Amino acid sequence: MRQAVLHLAFDGLGAREAGSDAFFDNHASNRVSQALGYVLNGVTWDTRRGEPAEIKRWRLTREQWIKQRRDDIELVAVGDCLPVLGIDPPPAH
Repeated sequence: MRQAVLHLAFDGLGAREAGSDAFFDNHASNRVSQALGYVLNGVTWDTRRGEPAEIKRWRLTREQWIKQRRDDIELVAVGDCLPVLGIDPPPAH
């Protein structure tokens, strides 16, 4: 699912980077970010169940995404939506 959203963001909407955060002990989410090519981009704190909890911050640039881009995801009619959203067409990859 996250790969499809990244495809929409980068290929469809022309995003330059994507970010993801997960609590330090959410190993599954942190592993997914790492497997998709995100790199650790610091830590921060939030409140969970009334207690402070550390969060890992992840960053994925367009260039990093292109290296792992899937070719089996197809976007349909996204270009038709861009003018309504005020977005210029993304660069070709």
